Amino acid sequence: MISKMTNQELFQFFEQFSIILRSGMSTVEGLSVLNDDSQSSRGKEILAFLYKDMEESGSLAHAMESSHVFPASATAYVRTGEETGCLDEVVSGLATFYQQEIQITEQIQSAVTYPLIMLGMMSAVIVILLVKVLPVFRQVFRQLGLEVTGFAGGLLGLGEAMSRYSIVLIVILLLLIAFIFFLCFHPKGRLMVYRIVYKMPGIKEIPFSLDYSRLCQCISMGIRSGLSPELCLELSEAVISQSQTKEKLALAKKQLSEGADFADAMSSSGLFQGMELRMIVLGIQAGAADEVMNRISGRYEEKSLSSISHIVSVLEPTIVIVLSLLVGMVLLSVMMPLLGLLSEMMI
Repeated sequence: MISKMTNQELFQFFEQFSIILRSGMSTVEGLSVLNDDSQSSRGKEILAFLYKDMEESGSLAHAMESSHVFPASATAYVRTGEETGCLDEVVSGLATFYQQEIQITEQIQSAVTYPLIMLGMMSAVIVILLVKVLPVFRQVFRQLGLEVTGFAGGLLGLGEAMSRYSIVLIVILLLLIAFIFFLCFHPKGRLMVYRIVYKMPGIKEIPFSLDYSRLCQCISMGIRSGLSPELCLELSEAVISQSQTKEKLALAKKQLSEGADFADAMSSSGLFQGMELRMIVLGIQAGAADEVMNRISGRYEEKSLSSISHIVSVLEPTIVIVLSLLVGMVLLSVMMPLLGLLSEMMI
């Protein structure tokens, strides 16, 4: 069974398919061209399946749904695009959406990766001090007949124990390095980091901003493709991660189904308020609601990335300072007794 397509694969597919549709080529011909140009066996397998199903069903959305590799929201957008005759607009919008998802993911990944790698490297330095350097000091103290107690004695004992069981320590270090790489570069690992980080004070607003960026982008794409406001909100639900936003979205959908207009549903549900709501109302009146939602999406994306950059700018020097203090404490704890002994000998 083929696994779900990544954001990068989705962007490449919709971007290339958008170019093909705009050139006037039919959907079936476009899939054939993409299949011929694909360089990976996985890509050829997916495109060959889409081509075969498309020939039988005559629907790209049906082929995407049958392949089980596309998100349900993307399939729904394509189905609506086929029904309204705006498939090229929908595909172009999906390409833009997944491109933004890639940019956001890369920004977050780069922000999280550097502190984790720095933490791993500094931890390795501390371990080397404990395993290689401190045992040497312990031998020196023994030869001088100096008994070290307290914090320094505990560190020396820890270093000796770690040196004695160095094989176990190496295995633990390798597992730690592998875990750090998993957190930095594997999708599931990054998801674990995001879930933990987003619960920290001062960071809780970031996932809400990201949710609103995706929500506004989906609504903009839906309006541009001719979808009804209620359907726009329904399809947007798949990209929302925060329960509070989902509750507001559900309330807005309910009010739309009861006959409320789009602006009133946004306001009374609490989904949009203040300046953003006024921008949406003006956009609806001017027939440019899709452009307004796209601009609001950009503002939320910029806000979230700015918050991430600010946190990283504070986090990086904090990690360096804390770990440098730890290294300094380790060295001073064993150097002070030795300096004390030397001063006594000089007297």
